[in-house]
Amino acid sequence: MDILNQFSKIVIAQVGCGGTGSWLVPFVSKLANNIKLRTVSDDFINYTIFDDDIVEQRNILRQNFSSWDIGKNKALALVSKNVFEFQDIVAGIKRVKKYVDILPDNLPAVDQLPTLFIILGCCDNNKARQDLFKISKLISKKIKSSVVYIDSGNLLYNGQIITKTFNFPEDNQQDLFKKKKKRKDKINFKKMFPIESDNSNIPQQSCAFFGDQSQAINIMAATLMFINLQKVLISLELPPEVITFNSSGYSTFEL
Repeated sequence: MDILNQFSKIVIAQVGCGGTGSWLVPFVSKLANNIKLRTVSDDFINYTIFDDDIVEQRNILRQNFSSWDIGKNKALALVSKNVFEFQDIVAGIKRVKKYVDILPDNLPAVDQLPTLFIILGCCDNNKARQDLFKISKLISKKIKSSVVYIDSGNLLYNGQIITKTFNFPEDNQQDLFKKKKKRKDKINFKKMFPIESDNSNIPQQSCAFFGDQSQAINIMAATLMFINLQKVLISLELPPEVITFNSSGYSTFEL
């Protein structure tokens, strides 16, 4: 079964282009181009990266930026680096706040095959994570689309990849994707990533709060996110809900 025959469009929206996100972009760009080469439609796959932050001197120590990127918007800098891998990559130089911020202009008509949305969360705080979780739910309801949300988070030595799906009915899931093995205990995303305060004036704890990160752990997180994305788009397989990893090179996850 080929994913090209199941959807009218694939929308990949990556939110965050910092420690993990900057290393993820080259992987996703090449995969998006490979998928595009297999279809006659120039509009079949859409890849947009969102970040309203600017590259600083300290970013080039472990993020996928160089000295000549300093002062540029992170999303724009990464587009200029990876446009030769996937010419349709788009930079969203804004903070994603609502589900409409992620929607492309050229969504297929309702009488066509559905659209598959894949949201890649590379944020560094729980408030942004929960916002993307809500946005994923809203897109599945408002656009009547299947949504895969892949979230990455890490500290200095360890991290986790969470994959949640929306609007994948059990009856239809086995027809399109290899069925996930049922977990005894379903994860609670909100409890896993609690928001410290509802006061928007108080900044949420980020990865940096717990200590410096390293290039190795960020690349490892990006690689595992990409593996999950490839499972969805190439193998038509829904990944495990939770993957944990550490910088010693060992990972633990349920198959």
